[in-house]
Formats: sequence, structure tokens, C-alpha cells
Amino acid sequence: MDEQKRQRIIAYIHRQMNEYDISIERLAEELAADEKKIKPILFRDAYGNVWDGEGSMPDWLKRAVHAGQSIKHFMVEPKQ
Repeated sequence: MDEQKRQRIIAYIHRQMNEYDISIERLAEELAADEKKIKPILFRDAYGNVWDGEGSMPDWLKRAVHAGQSIKHFMVEPKQ
């Protein structure tokens, strides 16, 4: 992204924050709360498909398992 475009985006965000009376502190709180809601990705394929392990197994993973691939092949290493 070029610097001019970046500056225009920042200015737009500042105007929106002023219009809706959003403080930097409030924004930081909301971003932190959202981050806590994000579930870790447990499975990923080479095409960027992901699954957090909750709910029904997605079709991309079902197809791979039915084709004989081990589900362990798609497990994501936990971040340390």
C-alpha cells in the first residue's frame, strides 16, 4: 500500500471515530475482546481452507479423509 493511500485511510478512520465518538481506548478494548473470541485454527489445507474443530467437519476435510488422507496431516502445530 502506498503512503498516500495509507494516510487517506487513517484520515477516514479518524473522521469516523470523531463522528461516532469512539476513543482510542474504547477501540483498543473492543479489539482485545474480539481477539479473545477468535478460536484457534486446528486444521488447514494447502488451499487455505481452515477449520477450528467445532461443528461438522467441513467438506474439504471430509473429501480428503474419504480419499485416504490422514486427518493428522491437516493438523496445525500449536503456537508457543
